[in-house]
Amino acid sequence: MLFQPAERAFVLALGKFQFSNPMLSDRMAELRALLEIDLGLNEQAAQRPPILNPQRPELDVAVRRMEALLARLQNRLRQATEDPTVEELRWYGDIMTGALYFRFFCDSQVVDQAGDGTRRVKAFREFAQQCRLWNQVPVTLEPFFMDAAHIFAVASQLRRAFVLISTIILGNSQPIKKLRAAIWNSIFPHELRLYGTLLFQRMHDVTTLILGPSGTGKELVATAIGLSRYIPFDAQRQTFAEPLAGGIHPINLSAMPRELIESEMFGHCAGAFTGALRERKGWFEQCRFGHTVFLDEIGELDETVQVKLLRLLQSREFFRVGETDPRQFQGKIIAATNRDLAQEIRQGKFREDLFYRLCSDIIRTPSLRSQLDDAPDDLPHLVRWVATRCLGEQAQPNHVDWLSDLSIRWINHSGHLGPTYAWPGNFRELEQCVRNIMVRGEYHPPLSFASPLASPPVAPSHTALETFLSQVRSGSLNYDELLNFYCSFIFSLSPHLTAAASRLGKHRSTVKQHIVPEYVERLKSK
Repeated sequence: MLFQPAERAFVLALGKFQFSNPMLSDRMAELRALLEIDLGLNEQAAQRPPILNPQRPELDVAVRRMEALLARLQNRLRQATEDPTVEELRWYGDIMTGALYFRFFCDSQVVDQAGDGTRRVKAFREFAQQCRLWNQVPVTLEPFFMDAAHIFAVASQLRRAFVLISTIILGNSQPIKKLRAAIWNSIFPHELRLYGTLLFQRMHDVTTLILGPSGTGKELVATAIGLSRYIPFDAQRQTFAEPLAGGIHPINLSAMPRELIESEMFGHCAGAFTGALRERKGWFEQCRFGHTVFLDEIGELDETVQVKLLRLLQSREFFRVGETDPRQFQGKIIAATNRDLAQEIRQGKFREDLFYRLCSDIIRTPSLRSQLDDAPDDLPHLVRWVATRCLGEQAQPNHVDWLSDLSIRWINHSGHLGPTYAWPGNFRELEQCVRNIMVRGEYHPPLSFASPLASPPVAPSHTALETFLSQVRSGSLNYDELLNFYCSFIFSLSPHLTAAASRLGKHRSTVKQHIVPEYVERLKSK
């Protein structure tokens, strides 16, 4: 038997630490449980340099134990009279990949994919040498463990995904932690061991659908997934095969005229329609293996285009407009909407078969109010992040402190918004709030009925429409408030967006920009 009982307990604890979703698990608790197992090893025998993070000495101890255990197991394998079991070989591989990852990637001292992501990785030579050392066993490991460049690429992807998700998705509330965990599982499968050997080249087949209210960061979620893709590593050139940037192609379907959407997505040949003077590659054709097409506002897609998108998802083939020869789609599709697609299906506006092709992986973004209800202390951190963006990279810390403190005082003042304000526009409204305070020193919600969460509901005799009309009579509304409310009012009376646009005499994309979902909801509820 290759593993002794204590070693078996150690490798099982290591698997829990190494392969669980890092966005949900208590990593330090799992690491301490790993270190409590006494293996009777000389942990200094490996003579390895310490990990470059003095604040995490426990991890350095864990890596030294893994390396010493690998040396012990190699000796046993050379002296063994019978072959190890498949499970024991898998455990050996777990220890090997764990030691490699936590030594070389834990604190990013080896891989720097900031910027263009193709910088020379000088430490790969040492990494590959360590792989060869631990592969010197008289048994055949899985091919994954024999390819140092591939292990390096997967480990780099794991580290990059962890950093991107942790920095792009802000907050410490339970809804945000669950969101981060859902993003992680959109990149890596539940059984992480299968990723490096098989699924790294199949995960792009899984379509991700992001659902959530407007302003909750659906595009940020898509960006985190798209930039966390697998990028092969070229061992000879010691660089990644392509830059990190440019791996995601966003298409806002609500911002494009209907007649152009099909051409933008699928491309067209010369002469396909009036004005098509030359052939054009669409986004699906430009999307290479591992890249992502992000279809924002998928609920706005015309039924004719829905049929073509369904075919692409079923067969991964598509046709340019005006062509009969199929072309292959090699990338991943992420779609997003703030609409209730179940209701859209019932009303015949969205194809049910397309929905079931989109829903294999669903991520739901939480509202800002739900985040703050769970973790009120997140608000100062979110405001500070917005303030940093508003003031720009040249701003000094004291400038950021000034705008952050001013914004928090305004928001929490009981006479202004108050700590229980509903934030109907979610994070996007928070951004505009901070910008308003920076420019004007104050922020007022666009219309008076966008009231704090704790305020009593408007009485039936005092409807949202009556409130609006009273504001019109008093001349207290500005141009944008007037336009937004009237477009929302007409939409609330119409069966769909196209009918509202026809009634207003404007293109549907123009009308869509002025519709405020919260206004529509209040108008329909009265």
